[in-house]
Amino acid sequence: MPDSQSTAAVASGEGASSASETTASSPNSNASGRLLVTTRIGILFCVTALCALLCGVAASSLPQLRSFQSIMWVATVAVCSLSGLMSMRSVRTLRTIETELLHSGGQPERWRTVRPIIGQEKITEAWNELLREAESGCTASDERVPASLDQEAITLARAMRGLPAAWVITDLDGRLLFISPPACSLFSLTEDANHIGRDLLDLLGLRAGDDSVIAKRQRLLSNVRMIQERHQVTMAGERVHLRIARSRLDGRSGDGEGMAWILTDVTQQELATKSRDQFLLTATHELRTPLTNLQAYAEALEAEDQLEIDQQKEFCNVIVSEAHRLGRLVDQLLTVGQMEAGSMVANRHELELLPMVEYAADQMKAQAEQKHQRLVTDFAAKLPTVFGDRDKLQAALVNLVGNAVKYTPTAGEIIVRCGVQDDWVRIDVQDNGPGIETEEQDKVFDKFFRGSNAANSELRGNGLGLAFAREVARMHGGEVELESEVGRGSTFMMRLPIGGHSRSGI
Repeated sequence: MPDSQSTAAVASGEGASSASETTASSPNSNASGRLLVTTRIGILFCVTALCALLCGVAASSLPQLRSFQSIMWVATVAVCSLSGLMSMRSVRTLRTIETELLHSGGQPERWRTVRPIIGQEKITEAWNELLREAESGCTASDERVPASLDQEAITLARAMRGLPAAWVITDLDGRLLFISPPACSLFSLTEDANHIGRDLLDLLGLRAGDDSVIAKRQRLLSNVRMIQERHQVTMAGERVHLRIARSRLDGRSGDGEGMAWILTDVTQQELATKSRDQFLLTATHELRTPLTNLQAYAEALEAEDQLEIDQQKEFCNVIVSEAHRLGRLVDQLLTVGQMEAGSMVANRHELELLPMVEYAADQMKAQAEQKHQRLVTDFAAKLPTVFGDRDKLQAALVNLVGNAVKYTPTAGEIIVRCGVQDDWVRIDVQDNGPGIETEEQDKVFDKFFRGSNAANSELRGNGLGLAFAREVARMHGGEVELESEVGRGSTFMMRLPIGGHSRSGI
């Protein structure tokens, strides 16, 4: 590379000189004020030719003077000889440059052996300066290339380590060569330890297993240039869903071979997809049920002309109840969209909370009686006002009480308490249902989540009620908390600030 650059530099200089010579038409065209060598030679030959012509004409015009003719012809030969000697002296420098260029032509590595020229002429000085520049350029290039490569490698290594992706470089058998800090975190490995040689497929649980595991391992270690796989592995006692992208490192001849792996934890996406599918299934079922009831009772009212007043009222009550049920479900569907987009806002007013809690208990009393449950209320005589959105707080309280009625067994008991604690209004909804597992208590407020006790039962739900209740409480500067023990029931506590000071400022 340096030799090629030097040759290019010389060629460029030569081309520049040629261009200068071509365009020079007068002494003023030279930057130094002197004629170019080729120009001087051309003028010399023109003068010589003119002198030879004049001498020949003079000799021919006086044929009677033999001695004069001889002198003219001798002068002509002398002028031509002198002109030739002067031309040879002038082109000596150009001949030397041409010889050196021919010596190194086609073989860039010989450029280093090109010699400087001794002389005081401008072309000599320019040639020697060009050689010095080319030599210094070659030396600087030789010194800069390794350093530049080292710096690029260091920068690339730092960038790779700084990437937030879990990437791994292995040999063709899956043994670790390099591993990124996120990948160490994924496998619970210490970043400072030396992990070279560890088996990535063993970390992924792909070294032993059934036929599907063996087939997946063979695909990942095959000669296919790029492969993407979905894989589940147990890490730290938890089931983790991974998306694996593996590509072969096919470099130049002599480069080391290996494989590059990118491991992406898609557990949350998998759970979200599963939860959404379950939600859509549940929502479809819950939409179908009230619609079917509405249609059945409306058709009965239309077909039966002899229905008694009590039966008509009963049918109308069922229709109204199912319409309310359908409306609540539609509201929840709209609310989940607002929660996902972060656009749920509150229309605040000063509110009396006690009538709202009583309304929530009355709404669920009929369902509790159907299951022979005792719905007990324990309210303080007077509660301070809160500042909030009536509709959203009302829906949140109905969700809390309705959740207790739904999951409390037949002949169970639900207690709704309301009172003041320090600077808060506190509403407790206590049941004696199956309770919630300790590891699931932090997840029950997640959208679409249903606990194992609820999922295994015949009760259907959409997993939105508790998430909605907590979101509403937080919008009003409060919180919803849970205390639960498996087999003994659960207590959901909603706290709202007196005066309604909101954390969100909405």
